[in-house]
Amino acid sequence: MLDSFTLYFASIAVMIVMTLLNFLTWRTNKHTPGTLLYVFYPILLLGVIIGFTLIGKIPNLIAITIANSLLLAASIVHSLAISQFLNYRGSGFKLFCAFTALSAVMLGYYSFYQPAINERLLISDLQHIAEAIFLLFLFIKYARQTYPNGSIVYIIILTLVAISFTARALFIGHIEQHDTLLSPWFSSLLFLNGVIAPMFYAAGMALLCNERREQHLNKLTLKAHKDLEIRGLFLSTISHEIRTPLNGILGSAQLVMNQTSDARNKAYCEAIINSAESLNLLVDKVLDYASLDQHDAALYEEDIEFKTWIKNLCLLLSPLAEQKQLKFALVCNVPEQACYYCDQQKLRQIIINLVGNAIKFTDQGSVEIHIDLVAETQLEHTLKISVIDSGPGIESDEIAYLTEPYVQSSAGKEKGGTGLGLAITSRLLEKLQSKLEISSAVGRGSSFSFTLTFTLGELSLVEQRHQSKDYLTGLNVLLVEDLDLNQKIAIEFMAEDEHKIKLAKDGKSAIELMQAHHFDVVLLDMNLPDLTGQQVLKTLARIEHKNQRTPVLAFTASLSPSEIKEYLALGIKDIVGKPMKQQKLRQALSDSQTNKSTNIAVDLIDTLYDETAAEALMRSFSADEVSSIYNEFVLSARNKLTRCQQLVEQQPEQCIKLLHRQASTALQLGFNRYGIELKKIERRLLDNKPHNEQLKHAATLWQQSLAQYLQFVRQGLG
Repeated sequence: MLDSFTLYFASIAVMIVMTLLNFLTWRTNKHTPGTLLYVFYPILLLGVIIGFTLIGKIPNLIAITIANSLLLAASIVHSLAISQFLNYRGSGFKLFCAFTALSAVMLGYYSFYQPAINERLLISDLQHIAEAIFLLFLFIKYARQTYPNGSIVYIIILTLVAISFTARALFIGHIEQHDTLLSPWFSSLLFLNGVIAPMFYAAGMALLCNERREQHLNKLTLKAHKDLEIRGLFLSTISHEIRTPLNGILGSAQLVMNQTSDARNKAYCEAIINSAESLNLLVDKVLDYASLDQHDAALYEEDIEFKTWIKNLCLLLSPLAEQKQLKFALVCNVPEQACYYCDQQKLRQIIINLVGNAIKFTDQGSVEIHIDLVAETQLEHTLKISVIDSGPGIESDEIAYLTEPYVQSSAGKEKGGTGLGLAITSRLLEKLQSKLEISSAVGRGSSFSFTLTFTLGELSLVEQRHQSKDYLTGLNVLLVEDLDLNQKIAIEFMAEDEHKIKLAKDGKSAIELMQAHHFDVVLLDMNLPDLTGQQVLKTLARIEHKNQRTPVLAFTASLSPSEIKEYLALGIKDIVGKPMKQQKLRQALSDSQTNKSTNIAVDLIDTLYDETAAEALMRSFSADEVSSIYNEFVLSARNKLTRCQQLVEQQPEQCIKLLHRQASTALQLGFNRYGIELKKIERRLLDNKPHNEQLKHAATLWQQSLAQYLQFVRQGLG
């Protein structure tokens, strides 16, 4: 065992180091209770050690009194610091302080009134034991679960201290003042309490602070996730609340515009409609951007034949360019059968965002997609995908900020929009380990590009699928449809089979397109905003156009026997019933090029809500898009039905149009009985037959359908 004087100097060095470590711990954790107080604990212990070294150099009673007073003060500071750190406010600390005060009185008594070294050592030992027991109680009951690592360090050293001082109290025997420094009990406990324990205490406090900080960070992370969820829920709720009155604003403005002959009032109505549509777009974009923060899912990579996939995607986008009379081209310089693993949903959204922006801001000229193979290995291909337009271009000082949310270029402010499209694209590219590069010149157009590395997939899978097709692909199709939902579904279905689609939203546009272009088949909605399908066909029969022999398919939910008879009399080749089914649409398009007979069967399950409708939509749209479609319909259905009840007597024509749109959407979304009921009411109004209480019955039917749908949603959540 080392001699006592050597231990004194070692203890002094350890106390200085402990003071420095405790100071650094406090400096890193200034707002943690107890850490500042803990800095003074080794300072007081240092005073105790110095006090004991002065015995024999100054009057012994003075040195002993100073040392014992500082020792008791250090004990209280130690216990108070730990109590503050653990936020302990029980009576245990008060009892310990009372016992320490009693110990101070007893030490004074046996120092001045009845000097006795053995009694002083016993009282000091009991006080050390009381401190160790109190702190063990705190760590075992209040800290072990919360701070497991720091608690282990403290429990080990406190247990050792309690056992050691208990042993000295029991076995030291009689000792004289001049023999204390030579006693092995004294030197061993000095080594434990002056060298070993301070190192454990300093390490223990550092561990406690680290664990506290880690827990705080975990709480902040959890809070951040909860805040994101709350924000997403808030945005979703607000968006739905906004969409409901928006639907009312749009509908009312359209009604007023259709009924007024005042050009000034029409202009006001158009302004209202444009503003409402812009607000609706903003809501959608904000939700898209917020969803990127909420969802941190892993990439869902699929094996796709890239060239076919990108061509099909371009078939979806080309109708948008053609409506603005822009040249739309794809230049794809990758191997014909190249098949890659990629997250096609994210890549699809990126390209649609970039091309949609290019078409939006380009008023004349062209929009092109260039795809180049820039590097290849045995297992990977690196592609550069660029969207190039001949639009107005972007100022150089604006380019750096375009990927920030809600930031728009000068051209963007003129065209309107949300300023979120490129921000969403940039965030998606980050998830794919890529970056959006922008180059532009004012008046000469812009180029948006990014580089991705794809792992090569199995080349034979898609090739075999194409070889097994028993239906036609690559037809030139004119789609005449005014409802956005039906447009999206039909274009998705037909693009999958590589059909080239031109879109007309009303009868007049359809007639103009048929005069200008030849089509392989026309898919004609029989209830358009300006003309019925029957009126379109009768007009075409009287004029010259390029589609005299082109088969026309009726695209409608109006399938009463009299209506079917009328369609066939007008020369309709076949009927594609609503709700739309991909296989039936595919078969009708194939049969239109042959002499097969008409098949008008429409299988509708007699149910309040058909679950297979959502499943069918999920094949063409993302879960968020399907959810948005259903939410918009569900939240607006009651208002639109109420609007029908208001219009039915005074404005039956407007009521019929609204019923038709609602019925078509209801059937497409699987609300079969409700949709059929609306079609019956529409038919009775067209035939000028009494409708009686049918709209009230439809309202009741809607409530039942909604209950069935919500039950299905709850089952999915469970």
